[in-house]
Amino acid sequence: MAASPALESDGGAQPSERNKAELAAVLASDNFKRSPKLSRLLVYLCEKCFQGLAQEITEFGIGLDALGRDPSFDPQRDSLVRVDTHQLRKRLKQYYESEGRDHEVRIVLPGGHYVPQFVSQAELGPSENKDSKGVEAPPDQPQAATASQAPNRIKAKLAWVAGAALLFSVCWWLVATGRGSAARRGAAPVPAAPPIASADEAVIRIAAGDRHGDYSDKLGRVWLSDRFFRGGATFRRGPAPIQRTLDPELFWSGREGQFVYDIPLSPGTYELHLYFAETGAESQRSVRMAVNSLPVPAVDIASDADGANTATVKIFKDISPADDGALHLTFLGRSFLNALEIFPSAPGKMRPIRLITRDTVYRDRLGQIWMPDEYGVGARRRHLPGAQVEGSSDSGLYQSYRVGHFNYSIPVIEGMRYTVKLYFSEPFFTQARPESGIGSRVFDVYCDGTTLLKSFDIVKEARGGNRALVRVFHWIPASPQGKIDLNFVPVANYALINAIEILEE
Repeated sequence: MAASPALESDGGAQPSERNKAELAAVLASDNFKRSPKLSRLLVYLCEKCFQGLAQEITEFGIGLDALGRDPSFDPQRDSLVRVDTHQLRKRLKQYYESEGRDHEVRIVLPGGHYVPQFVSQAELGPSENKDSKGVEAPPDQPQAATASQAPNRIKAKLAWVAGAALLFSVCWWLVATGRGSAARRGAAPVPAAPPIASADEAVIRIAAGDRHGDYSDKLGRVWLSDRFFRGGATFRRGPAPIQRTLDPELFWSGREGQFVYDIPLSPGTYELHLYFAETGAESQRSVRMAVNSLPVPAVDIASDADGANTATVKIFKDISPADDGALHLTFLGRSFLNALEIFPSAPGKMRPIRLITRDTVYRDRLGQIWMPDEYGVGARRRHLPGAQVEGSSDSGLYQSYRVGHFNYSIPVIEGMRYTVKLYFSEPFFTQARPESGIGSRVFDVYCDGTTLLKSFDIVKEARGGNRALVRVFHWIPASPQGKIDLNFVPVANYALINAIEILEE
């Protein structure tokens, strides 16, 4: 689907009061209040037009700036933009068939294009958004402009010339929250971007059990109170310390027994994360479940997590809604669930995992998000704000580190193989210290019993301290429990790591 030709703009005038009022009415309607994602998409498209940047509207830009995709987004493989634009077109049609049916001005998103138009009801032809057979075009098939649409396009342009910006307060919100395309323009983004609460409203997070309202985690992300379920009973056990998580409270409550979640989803491909921790006296419970009626292997939670009071996450890729538009998760027997998370994703591969040794989110210079390393246990973390590291354009990746004798158990998809990247920089044994030098810090790194690094010396390998060093390992298999288990064992002084990246091969 291609962008429409750029609309003319007078560059500085505010949009007409009529157009402002119409957009405000659309955004305030029940149809759009229930869909903040589609509201944000509509605002983004209109803002581009009023800035005279309609020619910059692309599937990649929409995915990155309006729908929360990361820079690895590939519109050829991921149909999210086409699907959501199709849904926006349908939502506008529904609005003007109900609440907005008497409005003199209507917002139209022509079939096969991404540029919306403000047109009067009289200017709208009966075939708007229809193909030659009167059927709405599917989201992945653009329509060619017909001669009968040309007069409407000209009149629409005149309507656009009357105004140049869209609802200033809404547009200012987009700018203030950093939804611009700095990464694509080459400008350096803000190094750290915590919190990222609701940065991608397409993500669904549900905290199972009776929690008396939504739950905000340590990163500011909102987990909705339990919903879309049938059956089962709620439980609460805690407070108790839970390992391998920043949010132990998320695991104190849940739903147990036999129950079903029927979660409405837009068409597309998703990645499902299920969160568990065995916190009760019983430590032998297994979770038996099916996804859209297809059984998945049972999981003994305590064994999977390697102990009680330890968080574990099961990941499923290539998840799609059933024919009725919902994802059906069926839990059988004496199962339980603490929380679930659903991400839009590209077909065929797990989302990249990027972990940094700090308590906040970090956004690198490519716009990639690095999450806190909550899957690590042991040792301690330290932060060196402002430290500069040679050999990397992203010093922020090396301004914190975990040091000691420690290990990680990082959830991935079982049966797959992965690229594992380990990021190092020596912050202590540098030339400024007399005790510095080769041999000052030596350690081993193992992955599920296999040696990755033996007698590893950062100063020796990097040829000095405060220098970036990345070690890459290919075709690393997941453990039978669906984990990448990394163990850092000191030989001389303590082991150290700055960041970890895991990509499915």
